[in-house]
Amino acid sequence: MRKTILAVVALLLLIAATPVSAQIAGTWEGKGLGSCYPHPGTIIYPWQKWTGEIPNSQDVFKGDWWDQLGNKGIFKGEIDWVSITVAICKGSWYWYDPAGVSAKPVYGGDFKMTFYVFAGDCNGEWYTDWPSPGVVGTMKGYKVP
Repeated sequence: MRKTILAVVALLLLIAATPVSAQIAGTWEGKGLGSCYPHPGTIIYPWQKWTGEIPNSQDVFKGDWWDQLGNKGIFKGEIDWVSITVAICKGSWYWYDPAGVSAKPVYGGDFKMTFYVFAGDCNGEWYTDWPSPGVVGTMKGYKVP
């Protein structure tokens, strides 16, 4: 019983010591590595540069990515909290195919991003079914102050 009370008190102290600004809601941006070939002769660099938003509800992450070749796309995913300091977003990314028959973006693959609340940074990996050099795409970012 005494250990339970001490654990509850410790948890309450941890929560009380957490700064109000220690949340993931806001604007995030970063860079990524990796490439893929959605069409023969067409190479894109998904997540080469990206910016995203997490609303105050802290349950979704969505935004835009682009590369130095002029390719661009979007991403969106749902956030699951692992602890009060770590959240993981799993979602999908899309590419605006300039040769496509629709103005809607095409599915490029899935991604997983891990957010670290106190550090204000994140890192993740993106995946695709399109041919690629065999290396998993990666991305890193930070919360914009």
